[in-house]
Amino acid sequence: MAKITANIELNNDIASSAIAVAQQMNLYKAGGTEGMDTMTSVSKVLTSTNQVDLITAASVSTSHNYVYIANPSTVSSEYFTVGIGDAGAGTPTETEEMGRLYAGDWMFIPWTAAADEDIIVTPSVATKMVIEFIVFS
Repeated sequence: MAKITANIELNNDIASSAIAVAQQMNLYKAGGTEGMDTMTSVSKVLTSTNQVDLITAASVSTSHNYVYIANPSTVSSEYFTVGIGDAGAGTPTETEEMGRLYAGDWMFIPWTAAADEDIIVTPSVATKMVIEFIVFS
C-alpha cells in the first residue's frame, strides 16, 4: 500500500513564551485507510497577469486531494494570488481568493476537486514567473 506522510514544524520566538508545534499525518483517500497512490508534480512559467486555472478538477483522478503550491521566486515583491473558482479562458467567474504566495512562500491544503472549483492563480507581474505544485490523490 502506498504511504505518503506530511510533516510540519512551526517554531516561534516572538512571543513572551516560545511556542513549538510539530504535526504529522498520513494522507489517505477520502473516508478510508487506503493511502494516496498518485502524485502529479508540475512547474509552470506564467507570462501575464491573467488569472489562470492552475489545477482543474478534470486533471485529477479523484475528488479528494492534497495540494502543495510554492512560489520559488527570490524577488520579494513578486506574488501569486491563489483562489478557488474557474478562470476559464482568462475571464474569472465566481472566484474566492484564499491568499497570496510571496517569494519563497508555499501552502499545503486539502482540496475537493469539483466542477468550477479549480485552483486558480494570478501572477503579480507580466514577466516570467514560475509556480510549482504537487497534487496527491
